[in-house]
Amino acid sequence: MTAAGLVSILRRHSLRVFTTADIITLSGLSDVTATQSLARLASQNIVVRIKRGVWINKLVPDLNSYEAVPFLRAPWPSYVSLHSALADYGVVEEIPHVIYAVTGTMPRKYSTPVGEFRFHHLPEHLIWGFEVRQTGSGHYPMADREKAFLDLIYLALTPRSPLQLPHKRGRAWELDKDKLTIYAKRFHYVPLESWLKDNRLWISNARHQKV
Repeated sequence: MTAAGLVSILRRHSLRVFTTADIITLSGLSDVTATQSLARLASQNIVVRIKRGVWINKLVPDLNSYEAVPFLRAPWPSYVSLHSALADYGVVEEIPHVIYAVTGTMPRKYSTPVGEFRFHHLPEHLIWGFEVRQTGSGHYPMADREKAFLDLIYLALTPRSPLQLPHKRGRAWELDKDKLTIYAKRFHYVPLESWLKDNRLWISNARHQKV
Protein backbone atom coordinates (compact mmCIF):
# COMPACT_ATOMS: atom_id res chain seq x y z
CA MET A 1 0.00 0.00 0.00
CA THR A 2 1.23 3.48 -0.84
CA ALA A 3 1.81 6.17 1.77
CA ALA A 4 -1.13 8.10 0.32
CA GLY A 5 -3.37 5.07 0.72
CA LEU A 6 -2.37 4.62 4.35
CA VAL A 7 -2.88 8.32 5.09
CA SER A 8 -6.32 8.02 3.52
CA ILE A 9 -7.16 5.23 6.00
CA LEU A 10 -5.96 7.38 8.91
CA ARG A 11 -8.19 10.24 7.83
CA ARG A 12 -11.21 8.19 6.82
CA HIS A 13 -11.33 6.40 10.16
CA SER A 14 -10.26 9.41 12.23
CA LEU A 15 -7.37 7.46 13.77
CA ARG A 16 -5.57 9.52 16.40
CA VAL A 17 -3.79 7.01 18.64
CA PHE A 18 -3.96 3.59 17.04
CA THR A 19 -2.33 0.18 16.83
CA THR A 20 -0.67 -1.79 14.06
CA ALA A 21 -3.54 -4.26 14.51
CA ASP A 22 -5.99 -1.47 13.63
CA ILE A 23 -4.18 -0.87 10.34
CA ILE A 24 -4.10 -4.61 9.56
CA THR A 25 -7.85 -4.83 10.12
CA LEU A 26 -8.71 -1.74 8.09
CA SER A 27 -6.28 -2.28 5.23
CA GLY A 28 -6.07 -6.06 4.91
CA LEU A 29 -2.26 -5.83 4.97
CA SER A 30 -0.14 -8.53 6.59
CA ASP A 31 1.54 -7.89 9.92
CA VAL A 32 4.95 -7.39 8.33
CA THR A 33 3.69 -5.16 5.51
CA ALA A 34 1.62 -3.00 7.85
CA THR A 35 4.61 -2.50 10.16
CA GLN A 36 6.88 -1.61 7.23
CA SER A 37 4.29 0.81 5.82
CA LEU A 38 3.91 2.55 9.17
CA ALA A 39 7.69 2.77 9.51
CA ARG A 40 7.79 4.58 6.17
CA LEU A 41 5.14 7.03 7.37
CA ALA A 42 7.19 7.55 10.53
CA SER A 43 10.25 8.40 8.42
CA GLN A 44 8.11 11.10 6.77
CA ASN A 45 7.04 12.44 10.20
CA ILE A 46 3.39 11.55 9.53
CA VAL A 47 3.08 9.08 12.40
CA VAL A 48 5.23 8.41 15.45
CA ARG A 49 5.59 5.18 17.40
CA ILE A 50 5.14 5.52 21.17
CA LYS A 51 5.35 1.83 22.00
CA ARG A 52 5.75 -1.36 20.02
CA GLY A 53 2.60 -1.63 17.96
CA VAL A 54 1.16 1.71 19.10
CA TRP A 55 1.28 4.86 16.98
CA ILE A 56 0.17 8.48 17.00
CA ASN A 57 -1.16 10.26 13.94
CA LYS A 58 0.82 13.50 13.72
CA LEU A 59 -1.61 14.91 11.16
CA VAL A 60 -4.10 15.43 14.01
CA PRO A 61 -3.83 19.10 15.07
CA ASP A 62 -5.54 18.87 18.47
CA LEU A 63 -4.16 15.64 19.94
CA ASN A 64 -3.90 15.61 23.74
CA SER A 65 -1.10 13.46 25.18
CA TYR A 66 -3.60 12.02 27.67
CA GLU A 67 -5.21 10.16 24.77
CA ALA A 68 -2.25 7.75 24.75
CA VAL A 69 -2.90 6.56 28.33
CA PRO A 70 -5.37 3.72 27.62
CA PHE A 71 -3.16 2.41 24.80
CA LEU A 72 0.14 2.25 26.66
CA ARG A 73 -0.94 -0.39 29.21
CA ALA A 74 -3.64 -2.11 27.15
CA PRO A 75 -5.32 -4.53 27.47
CA TRP A 76 -5.36 -3.61 31.16
CA PRO A 77 -7.48 -0.59 32.12
CA SER A 78 -5.70 2.69 32.84
CA TYR A 79 -6.79 6.27 33.43
CA VAL A 80 -5.27 9.70 34.10
CA SER A 81 -5.13 10.37 37.84
CA LEU A 82 -2.91 11.57 40.70
CA HIS A 83 -1.02 14.85 40.12
CA SER A 84 -2.07 15.17 36.47
CA ALA A 85 -5.80 14.97 37.14
CA LEU A 86 -5.59 17.14 40.27
CA ALA A 87 -3.66 19.83 38.38
CA ASP A 88 -6.12 19.65 35.51
CA TYR A 89 -9.01 20.26 37.91
CA GLY A 90 -7.13 23.05 39.69
CA VAL A 91 -7.12 21.18 43.02
CA VAL A 92 -3.34 21.55 43.25
CA GLU A 93 -1.29 24.40 41.81
CA GLU A 94 1.80 22.46 40.77
CA ILE A 95 1.80 21.38 37.13
CA PRO A 96 3.58 18.01 36.82
CA HIS A 97 6.22 17.66 34.11
CA VAL A 98 5.17 14.05 33.52
CA ILE A 99 1.76 12.48 32.92
CA TYR A 100 0.53 10.43 35.88
CA ALA A 101 -1.89 7.56 35.44
CA VAL A 102 -2.98 4.47 37.33
CA THR A 103 -3.42 0.99 35.93
CA GLY A 104 -4.63 -2.42 36.99
CA THR A 105 -1.37 -4.05 35.93
CA MET A 106 2.31 -3.57 36.78
CA PRO A 107 3.65 0.01 37.09
CA ARG A 108 5.63 1.27 34.14
CA LYS A 109 7.40 4.37 32.82
CA TYR A 110 7.30 5.44 29.18
CA SER A 111 9.38 8.09 27.48
CA THR A 112 7.64 9.05 24.24
CA PRO A 113 7.71 11.91 21.72
CA VAL A 114 4.42 13.15 23.20
CA GLY A 115 5.45 13.10 26.85
CA GLU A 116 6.77 11.18 29.82
CA PHE A 117 4.25 8.80 31.33
CA ARG A 118 4.26 7.29 34.83
CA PHE A 119 1.81 4.47 35.46
CA HIS A 120 1.24 3.44 39.09
CA HIS A 121 -0.45 0.19 40.05
CA LEU A 122 -3.80 0.02 41.81
CA PRO A 123 -5.48 -3.26 42.75
CA GLU A 124 -8.18 -4.23 40.28
CA HIS A 125 -10.97 -3.52 42.78
CA LEU A 126 -9.86 0.13 42.94
CA ILE A 127 -10.04 0.75 39.19
CA TRP A 128 -13.18 2.90 39.21
CA GLY A 129 -14.20 6.54 39.71
CA PHE A 130 -13.19 7.79 36.28
CA GLU A 131 -15.01 8.90 33.15
CA VAL A 132 -14.18 9.45 29.51
CA ARG A 133 -13.50 13.12 28.87
CA GLN A 134 -13.86 14.68 25.44
CA THR A 135 -11.00 16.78 24.03
CA GLY A 136 -11.72 18.16 20.60
CA SER A 137 -12.33 15.10 18.44
CA GLY A 138 -10.50 12.83 20.87
CA HIS A 139 -11.14 11.45 24.32
CA TYR A 140 -9.34 9.93 27.29
CA PRO A 141 -10.24 8.40 30.67
CA MET A 142 -9.69 10.60 33.73
CA ALA A 143 -10.48 10.13 37.42
CA ASP A 144 -12.91 12.57 38.97
CA ARG A 145 -11.22 14.93 41.40
CA GLU A 146 -12.10 13.05 44.60
CA LYS A 147 -10.96 9.71 43.19
CA ALA A 148 -7.70 11.23 41.87
CA PHE A 149 -7.08 12.69 45.33
CA LEU A 150 -7.73 9.38 47.08
CA ASP A 151 -5.66 7.45 44.53
CA LEU A 152 -2.73 9.70 45.44
CA ILE A 153 -3.22 9.40 49.20
CA TYR A 154 -3.63 5.62 49.00
CA LEU A 155 -0.52 5.13 46.89
CA ALA A 156 1.57 7.62 48.89
CA LEU A 157 0.71 5.77 52.11
CA THR A 158 1.72 2.44 50.61
CA PRO A 159 5.12 1.23 51.91
CA ARG A 160 8.08 2.07 49.64
CA SER A 161 5.91 4.27 47.44
CA PRO A 162 7.74 6.76 45.17
CA LEU A 163 4.80 9.17 45.54
CA GLN A 164 4.49 11.80 48.25
CA LEU A 165 1.41 12.99 50.09
CA PRO A 166 0.01 16.30 48.79
CA HIS A 167 1.21 19.41 50.60
CA LYS A 168 -1.22 22.12 51.59
CA ARG A 169 -0.12 25.55 50.44
CA GLY A 170 -2.50 28.39 51.26
CA ARG A 171 -6.09 27.67 50.29
CA ALA A 172 -7.99 24.49 51.06
CA TRP A 173 -8.35 21.70 48.55
CA GLU A 174 -11.65 22.14 46.71
CA LEU A 175 -13.15 18.71 47.17
CA ASP A 176 -16.51 17.28 48.12
CA LYS A 177 -16.17 15.96 51.68
CA ASP A 178 -19.23 13.74 51.41
CA LYS A 179 -17.98 12.10 48.22
CA LEU A 180 -14.52 11.67 49.74
CA THR A 181 -16.04 9.87 52.72
CA ILE A 182 -18.08 7.53 50.52
CA TYR A 183 -15.17 6.83 48.18
CA ALA A 184 -12.69 6.31 51.02
CA LYS A 185 -14.82 3.53 52.52
CA ARG A 186 -14.56 1.63 49.23
CA PHE A 187 -10.77 1.56 49.58
CA HIS A 188 -10.99 -0.40 52.85
CA TYR A 189 -7.63 1.07 53.90
CA VAL A 190 -7.41 2.32 57.48
CA PRO A 191 -4.35 4.58 56.98
CA LEU A 192 -6.24 6.41 54.22
CA GLU A 193 -9.30 7.04 56.40
CA SER A 194 -7.09 8.16 59.31
CA TRP A 195 -5.21 10.60 57.07
CA LEU A 196 -8.47 12.11 55.85
CA LYS A 197 -9.70 12.64 59.41
CA ASP A 198 -6.43 14.33 60.36
CA ASN A 199 -6.53 16.64 57.33
CA ARG A 200 -10.26 17.32 57.09
CA LEU A 201 -9.84 21.00 57.99
CA TRP A 202 -7.77 21.48 54.85
CA ILE A 203 -10.57 20.23 52.60
CA SER A 204 -13.29 22.69 51.59
CA ASN A 205 -16.84 21.43 51.30
CA ALA A 206 -17.49 23.42 48.13
CA ARG A 207 -19.71 21.65 45.61
CA HIS A 208 -18.29 21.76 42.14
CA GLN A 209 -19.58 21.25 38.67
CA LYS A 210 -18.19 18.67 36.31
CA VAL A 211 -15.26 20.00 34.38
